Amino acid sequence: MKRLITLLIPLFIIASACDGVKLPDDNDNPNTEQPEEKPGEDPGENPGENPGENPGENPGENPGENPGENPGENPGENPGENPGENPGENPETKNEVGWFELPLIKDTNSDNIIDGSNQLYYAHHLCAGSEKGPNGKKARNYTVCYSGEYHCPVWVAAPRHKMYVGSVKRTDAYKTDPNIPSNIQYRSTDTGKTDTGDKCNKGHMLGSAERTYSKETNRQVFYYTNIAPQLLDGFNTGGGGWNLLEKFIDNIIPADTLYEVVGCYFKRYTDGYGHTVAPQTISFGGRKDVAFPTMYYYAVLRTKKGNTRKSVTECSADELQCVAFVRSHTNSLKGQKPSSRELMSISDLEKITGFTYFSNVPNAPKSTYKASDWGL
Repeated sequence: MKRLITLLIPLFIIASACDGVKLPDDNDNPNTEQPEEKPGEDPGENPGENPGENPGENPGENPGENPGENPGENPGENPGENPGENPGENPETKNEVGWFELPLIKDTNSDNIIDGSNQLYYAHHLCAGSEKGPNGKKARNYTVCYSGEYHCPVWVAAPRHKMYVGSVKRTDAYKTDPNIPSNIQYRSTDTGKTDTGDKCNKGHMLGSAERTYSKETNRQVFYYTNIAPQLLDGFNTGGGGWNLLEKFIDNIIPADTLYEVVGCYFKRYTDGYGHTVAPQTISFGGRKDVAFPTMYYYAVLRTKKGNTRKSVTECSADELQCVAFVRSHTNSLKGQKPSSRELMSISDLEKITGFTYFSNVPNAPKSTYKASDWGL
């Protein structure tokens, strides 16, 4: 536990931009990592370059192997010009790390376990590759919340933006997450999409195709903490219920940034299509005590116009839209394209899961949504 504390406490928020559009900066930038800086202060150091912060993340590789392809190094871009808007400035009510995609994390003991939870561990991952901002600091990759009780990720939060997308092929570099206790994770040496237990394969929360700018960063999405059991036949496969929803989400990413939380639920659940799934324990990834997710969801937030070049904290509630896409974990959804029947407000999702989403975006319209805003 002391090792975890040493590894994960130093987090700093940074800023970046890409291709003439505003990326999520201290508030709204994938290039951020900051623990306790005052708003607008530049800590003057690259927190991702501390070798004690990301142990085990491919130390033998060159994270800057594409120096000529550094997203966000265009001087004409907007690299987070609102440094005074640090949404993490009030850690008593918000996350100390103010990234907009994060659910509320309270950790008064600084032990990387969420307060009041039953073994809910969390870890922040900076990109291990060359994804950097104009100040040369590392972009963030994703944050994971992983259950030591269910032996499964509970949620993964990440920004989605074209700066993360390139031509790198899928690495299939499955391995344990170095920042979460290894004894609560599963593992598997099988790199194919075959049955790895109870007719499930290894389903990504944050997908491999969403992090293809560098090989090193793609490897991080193959940590087992970013992998959950998903039914092979009709859910996590071509035309499967989850596969179709993933493709839908891919098509609603704006020029600004989409903030997403991809989550699992483990209690009995009936979705908008009438499919009910009961909890069970399965064998998966070499373990016999893995909880079978009864439901998967996307909680997403973006600007309505999509090309505002504004931080979401600069936007009014009328300029933002957020919603949850919720599907039962069943093969019965094979071929079912996303529809308004699976939508719910973020507030209603919070009542189900107990998490507080987008806590760093006070104007997020969490209690309302319009299906037409999402093309449904």
